Amino acid sequence: MRKSLFISALALSALASLAQARSLLDGDYRIDRVVAADGAVIRPVDPRIGLTVEGERVSGFSGCNRFMGAIRYMDSKITLGPLAGTRMMCIQNEVSTIEHAVLATLDKVNAFGLNPQQKTVVLRGDHGELVSLLRRDAVEEKVLEIAPQKVECTGVGKMECLQVRGAADEPWTLLYQQIEGFDFKAGVSYRLRVREERVPNPPADAPATRLILVDILESK
Repeated sequence: MRKSLFISALALSALASLAQARSLLDGDYRIDRVVAADGAVIRPVDPRIGLTVEGERVSGFSGCNRFMGAIRYMDSKITLGPLAGTRMMCIQNEVSTIEHAVLATLDKVNAFGLNPQQKTVVLRGDHGELVSLLRRDAVEEKVLEIAPQKVECTGVGKMECLQVRGAADEPWTLLYQQIEGFDFKAGVSYRLRVREERVPNPPADAPATRLILVDILESK
């Protein structure tokens, strides 16, 4: 009788652990960073590249194609796939490289870690493979005006900073970081829509957020 009760308690504990993991994992994620088996690091700029977890199903977009499959997890272990997907050809080689890295790395992961406060999930493989996921509700978009000239500034060292402001009646402030995907040309002023994402555990001398170009609203 005692043995039966012990086994039942273990089963209930396992189910509770699974339910807790599922409640934390379920959601819509952007793929923030991929580290392939060869050590190559890729940070997709396209905000559509990501995945959605719903119970024991996962689906997503890898750059050119959509994919779907099974997902199972218990404690810190995870199994993804097999993944099936559409078969559209990538026109751009760069996008094809990103898609291949995303799918190949997802195929290798077998463990995960959660950071509910920062709304991040990290998937890991046995040989250094890593996929960092950021919940889409942890992302904020805003509009920035960019002055036509950079100015000298001092961050970690001597550098040139963009001058930015949120609206025309605000003073210019210096931006001590890059806007990913934005190619600044001197003499041109811009209005940009950018996405601001929190960076999990940033180095002491690095920004706590990263800025990613969403759209150029105006340039003149």
